[in-house]
Amino acid sequence: MNANLERLSENSVKLTVEVSAEEFDKALDLAFEKVVKEVKADGFRPGKMPKNIFIQRFGWASLYNEAIQYAFEETYPLALQQTKVYPTAEPKVDLDFASLEKGKSFTYTAEVDVWPEVHLGEYKGLKVKPLSTRVTKKDVEAEIKHMLESKVENVIKDGPAENGDTVVIDFEGFVDGVPFEGGKAENYQLELGSKAFIPGFEDQLIGAKSEQDVEVNVTFPKDYHASLAGKAALFKVKVHEVKGKEYPELTDELVKELEIENVNTVEEYQNYVKEDLKKRKSVAAENHLVTGLVDAVCKNSYADFPESLIKSEVEHQVNNVEMQAKQYGMPVETLLQYSGVASMDEFKKSAEEHIRKSFLEELVLEKIMELENIEASQEEIEKEYQTLANVSEKDDEKAKNDKVNAVKKQYKVGQVAYKVKADKVIEILKKNAVTKEAKEETK
Repeated sequence: MNANLERLSENSVKLTVEVSAEEFDKALDLAFEKVVKEVKADGFRPGKMPKNIFIQRFGWASLYNEAIQYAFEETYPLALQQTKVYPTAEPKVDLDFASLEKGKSFTYTAEVDVWPEVHLGEYKGLKVKPLSTRVTKKDVEAEIKHMLESKVENVIKDGPAENGDTVVIDFEGFVDGVPFEGGKAENYQLELGSKAFIPGFEDQLIGAKSEQDVEVNVTFPKDYHASLAGKAALFKVKVHEVKGKEYPELTDELVKELEIENVNTVEEYQNYVKEDLKKRKSVAAENHLVTGLVDAVCKNSYADFPESLIKSEVEHQVNNVEMQAKQYGMPVETLLQYSGVASMDEFKKSAEEHIRKSFLEELVLEKIMELENIEASQEEIEKEYQTLANVSEKDDEKAKNDKVNAVKKQYKVGQVAYKVKADKVIEILKKNAVTKEAKEETK
């Protein structure tokens, strides 16, 4: 096999592949072994007809279609490897069928879209402002307050409902004096100020008391369901109960109920929260720095992706969301709206932007790997497998092996090697970055 490369554009190439006579003859033998199994002829059981008799009856030409396929499957990957071509789609193959003859070579051409060459911008000296990792007293207090809020109890109160209270209500909605579908419920628990209902509904229940009847007048938003959008409505509401929030006090007893290892007192819990926040802020700062550096080098770089590749990837994502909608038994548009996407056009536009960004990041990282001669050793790959498997010093040998083997089934060696090399690229970006310390918060 011999292959020549002709670049048609930045995104496409034409391979001219010569299949030798020996390779074609081998493909014909493979074709015969497949075709003869399907031949029915007097005097022979299926698959048992000798080759010489088969050729006498049907001729070598009867095997050409199958042989071409075998020859292509054998030589095309080798041609890609020889010419260092990385396709993004299936090739368009062409050959002169009439020129085929056993014992002679033949040539075919394959036009294919390829990954573009990335025009790499400056990747050293990038400027990124890091996030502060300082934990203030206010941070600790806010975290503790959040924990206490998760343990709040709603208790019945005698006074009027206030913002933040929960009311237990029956309600029925009317438009032009007629009840509408989906506008009725009983014993519904609604937190005032949660904005769970249409604008104005919750506000008109502030001040209501238990066993009070309230009429709520609202107008449905213009972007509401078509049958109600923009229409005025009256809701007849019966308030059964008003419940206020009762916050627990932070005590040693409450801390013990949290069941945090080696944390039994309020002081220990405060220190635990402070250290936990430091760890979380450090992780967030690291992620921010890495994202900022990769975004910066991508902003300096460029690659002209073939539209066929982008279109194919967008269609793949559209098919996925259509399948999800079918599984949930709802229209695609409804599923998109639940995800905060207004329309399929908006989804496609967002998907295309994400795809282009993701592909560019991959090409940029691979180009830097090439320029910096970055490789991943077998030792580094094995260490990464252990990291992915969450292997700890407490694990015995069997537990370690079981964890690592499970991860190896999930991630191929090439994927892990790429991660090792990508991490090395990130370290180069960080080492050569120009960072301006974030302004520390005041207490």
